[in-house]
Amino acid sequence: MQAGLDEAWIRLVGLLNGRDGEERGDQLPGAELRVTEDGSEVFHAALGRHARREGAIFWIRPIVARETDSATGLPAFDLQVNRRRALDVTEARVDGPWLELTLATGQVAVIRPASGPRLAMLADFDSWLATLPARTTARIDQLEDDSEVA
Repeated sequence: MQAGLDEAWIRLVGLLNGRDGEERGDQLPGAELRVTEDGSEVFHAALGRHARREGAIFWIRPIVARETDSATGLPAFDLQVNRRRALDVTEARVDGPWLELTLATGQVAVIRPASGPRLAMLADFDSWLATLPARTTARIDQLEDDSEVA
């Protein structure tokens, strides 16, 4: 079903916050992004739970790489690797719990409830964020840059 940008934004925020997924044990549902070009997958990753909108541009943070903190052994994430991305949306469609976005590049981005390894990656990212000072987390949530330093 065709959707306007406002409806697409509301659906995106719901997916990021786990409102459209099933609880899987202790893991809070979240979202993943799959991008295709000419029908072939070119990108697939978990999405951080924060987003920002500037008109038809939806800012998101794909979570693609996890590290291990040598001092604590806990998961850690480098925001220079897990960089924010802009989706320049030209058309939106809602398909059940999925959100399909046609991008200005001609690529198609599907945002859906996270599962499998992407859900595990998101759980680790959430845990990492919880270890950061509130000021740093707030800055990361704003998606204005790719720095952890507040």
